[in-house]
Amino acid sequence: MSSSTYDIKYLDDLFSEAAETERRLPAAIRKQKMVTWPEYLSDWKGYGWDDYTPRLSPATTIQVDRFELALDMGIKHMDAEDRKLVWLVCHSGAFNERGPRWTKLARAMGSERRIVKRRYDQAIIRLYYKLLHS
Repeated sequence: MSSSTYDIKYLDDLFSEAAETERRLPAAIRKQKMVTWPEYLSDWKGYGWDDYTPRLSPATTIQVDRFELALDMGIKHMDAEDRKLVWLVCHSGAFNERGPRWTKLARAMGSERRIVKRRYDQAIIRLYYKLLHS
């Protein structure tokens, strides 16, 4: 896909997917496994009935390729402030059906939610025009 075929919605979706893919990737530092005696329930009826929380499925090769594309775009075509804002917003909305948590981000940045959203939109638009003219 050439840079002239990117649109603003595609860029927004690309960075959102990249944030979700980053959470699916294995940890950079593996925790060492220690030998311990597992915890067990003393009630004989209790085995197998504890709560189970499923893990995220690993990232596919296509997701990793798109993640690398988003990283490449962010590094080459965005300044540090825009890059930080875009990743904060996308990680805030990762695996959240309602999208980014604008109010929480605004509090953390010492700003107002509409201003943070406007700055995010402007960062994506700037990236779009930089890609269009490169």
